[in-house]
Amino acid sequence: MRYFFSSLLTFSFWGYALFSWQAVRGMLAVFGAIFLIIQALDFFGIYQSEKYDPRWFWGFLTLAIGGSIIPRLPVAKVSYKVPKKDLCFDVVVGNILESRCLGIVISTNTTFDTDIASGIIAQDSLQGQLTTKYFRGNTAELDRQIEEALADVPHEDVNKAYGKAKAYPMGTVAKVTTSGKDFYLVAMAELNKNKTAQSSVQNIESSLEKLWAYVANNAEFTDIAIPILGTARGRIKLPRKKMIEKIAQSFADASADRIFSNRLVIYVRPEDAAKYNVNLFEIKDYLRQSLHV
Repeated sequence: MRYFFSSLLTFSFWGYALFSWQAVRGMLAVFGAIFLIIQALDFFGIYQSEKYDPRWFWGFLTLAIGGSIIPRLPVAKVSYKVPKKDLCFDVVVGNILESRCLGIVISTNTTFDTDIASGIIAQDSLQGQLTTKYFRGNTAELDRQIEEALADVPHEDVNKAYGKAKAYPMGTVAKVTTSGKDFYLVAMAELNKNKTAQSSVQNIESSLEKLWAYVANNAEFTDIAIPILGTARGRIKLPRKKMIEKIAQSFADASADRIFSNRLVIYVRPEDAAKYNVNLFEIKDYLRQSLHV
């Protein structure tokens, strides 16, 4: 509910609801419908046009504006189903760790560090929340599953002053399972000497390609939830909307030859949606008009 009201205070919402081409077209459609009804009433003699008060114009204009705004009021979820294909995209404002999807993507670093106590992994990061919420802070069990998942994956020994000493290629996936859910930890960033994660658009794109290949070959056929990658701790200077577009397009590209999931759910943190003026209707327009499938 807080997201709804905070969105009403943004220029992004009003720009879309009143001044976008879709909004103008909606207002004209409502106004045209009202005018058609008036003409019909006059034609059939139900109400003569000379009895109309000119001030009614402003009332009709208000109805037209309202008819444009109401369908564009802020929402917490939009969906787009690709025509003639069993492929659906949802974009949701919410907490991905509360998702009902049985497959959830979590970004991590190339050394798959998990230590929260020493500050390598921030407790409020998505990986930190995963450790706390689903593993009850038991990093030993998380590490055990990661090591088991990466047992046959080539790695490079690195000399770090902290954390783990095995570095895996960008895009490496380690699947861990708990509470009936599969979590795909994907290496998308590198940690520097200050324990700061850094990534790039190129890293995200190549990692997504490897992620979908892994899911297609190793995962159950189920809905997949994924956050907006790299725009927070990955420090990628790309608007959330653009990153959502890249994630959706990469999933569509990977699904061109074989369908490994019918639904991708992209999660936007509520605080990010409000802070960065994320407009779900604009994103749905992109998916409908520009997504190449």
